Amino acid sequence: FFLYFIHDVLHERDNPEAAASMLAMVTTAAGAVTCYPVGIISDRCFSGRRKPFVYGACAVLSFSNIALLWCTTIQQMGGICATLGAANGVYLTMDTSLAVDTLDVLSEKQAEIAMELEEEGEDLESKGNGKISSPLTVGERNRDGAAQLLGIWGVAGFVGSALGPLVGGPLLYYFGSSRATDNNEGSGGYSWEGYAVVLTLSACYFICSAVTLRWIRDHSL
Repeated sequence: FFLYFIHDVLHERDNPEAAASMLAMVTTAAGAVTCYPVGIISDRCFSGRRKPFVYGACAVLSFSNIALLWCTTIQQMGGICATLGAANGVYLTMDTSLAVDTLDVLSEKQAEIAMELEEEGEDLESKGNGKISSPLTVGERNRDGAAQLLGIWGVAGFVGSALGPLVGGPLLYYFGSSRATDNNEGSGGYSWEGYAVVLTLSACYFICSAVTLRWIRDHSL
């Protein structure tokens, strides 16, 4: 919603598309600067721990979304977008690393269970006359399970990206257009209140994302 925010709240009427493109480049560049170093810092200085970085990134992303509401110039918005991009680079890097590390932990547990099942099968085979065969080896079970979980993780991310505009759009229309009509704004845009609802909801999403990490019980992550 940056393009509409620039048009409606910052009142950049001449060329809001160029301003939105510039802010997108600032955000992407800031994320590119932080994504690689944070991985090195996590591995070398924090023994591979990921969750503290995700918590910090989610906090910065939440506050930055709220701070956007008080921007009055493109320059102020550019500074906050740089902060958003840097935090997003940390978040995406640690999120991916955390997913891969979690798969490694699950694969180890699956390997232990599979080995126990195979040992039980060998005991039964030695006691009986028939031959008991396992349809999948330990490695095949691990690869299948990890691939399925990684696929679910990837799809969940795309589902969230698709649902965001579907939820935020109607909220912006309901709260923003009604307030704009009350204030007799005939520009066809939306009011500050509508964007306040959308950006506050975005901040809540980041907080919820951090809270969900409590279900990852491995303290080494």
